[in-house]
Amino acid sequence: MVRLHYSVSERYHFLEKFWNGLLTSQIFSCPYAEHMAQIKDRLIFENKKMEAVAQRKSNKEHQLRAKEAQSNKFAEKAKRKKDHFKAVHEWAQTAASQRGGAINEKADETFLRNMNGGPSKKRQAADRKYGYGGKRGRFKKTDPANLNDMSGFNKRGNFAGGQKRPSGAGAGSKRPGKRARTSKSKR
Repeated sequence: MVRLHYSVSERYHFLEKFWNGLLTSQIFSCPYAEHMAQIKDRLIFENKKMEAVAQRKSNKEHQLRAKEAQSNKFAEKAKRKKDHFKAVHEWAQTAASQRGGAINEKADETFLRNMNGGPSKKRQAADRKYGYGGKRGRFKKTDPANLNDMSGFNKRGNFAGGQKRPSGAGAGSKRPGKRARTSKSKR
């Protein structure tokens, strides 16, 4: 059964819901709503475009600052290197004049090691006691003593014992090629 009599508060809420629904449906079906949405989209697009331009500008500025810093770093490094070689040259001249041309390699070596920081006294003491434990050189060095040394040369080649590999179906036989294997399997 349908109820026809409503209280005042029920009638008020009913009308409020009705008008709210009507207004919102009219707003969204209004031709101006599409236009407003287009304007809003355009504003958002313009805003993003301006942010992108500002970001590119700041990136370019940052790149210029980084290049300047790098060039300053290289210039400073070159200056330090030049000063270092100048100090070594001056030291060599004064050392040569003080000793009258005599060679004192041990003193020269300690001076040069201390110029670059070198190992600490504790490290030097450990090296004296136990010997130097690090790599001495990256690659094999060729010196006059081992240049003409032929003791390790094998005229038959460098494979095991200088003997040829056994032929046949033994452990050292070569595997046949793919073509031979496939033709064998088809038979």
